[in-house]
Amino acid sequence: MRYKSLISSQIKFLMAVILSGQVALAQHVHVMSTSGATQGSLPVIVDASKNPGLIPDALAYQHFFTAVAAHPSPTTQEQARQSAQLGPLQLSPADLTAMITILASFRVQLDQLVTAVSVATTPAAIAALQAQKAALAATTLVSLKQALTPAGAIQVNQYIQTRVKTHIKIYGGPM
Repeated sequence: MRYKSLISSQIKFLMAVILSGQVALAQHVHVMSTSGATQGSLPVIVDASKNPGLIPDALAYQHFFTAVAAHPSPTTQEQARQSAQLGPLQLSPADLTAMITILASFRVQLDQLVTAVSVATTPAAIAALQAQKAALAATTLVSLKQALTPAGAIQVNQYIQTRVKTHIKIYGGPM
């Protein structure tokens, strides 16, 4: 039983690492399931609305940060988008300010990585940059947990578990 759990954990981790560059998160994505897939479309490998446990927390947080982070000096539109996305978390004003500040730093670093990926010329370079993106999300999560109140950290984690994870779909097919 212990061996099976270890293998399962390793498979989840490897799936996340391999597919993290291929996963797209949208809070309200409408996609066809495998049975309704059109010819040439990719099948759904993991539908977290049915199996949220197959999505690693790190991947869910990475997608949340990417979707919600605004620039340090956001436009009115960007600020309104971020406010709308963070509103359902119902954070205290102090927690909200801490989150916005930390996510602004994440956005600056993420933009640099996205630019680097766009000019990368080899699969190895792209993979290394994707690994840096995952590491950035991990350090952002640590910073966020340190900055939030215990209640704020619980609220954010509950949102990730119940709202973000359940909207992630991983697609795949022949490589």
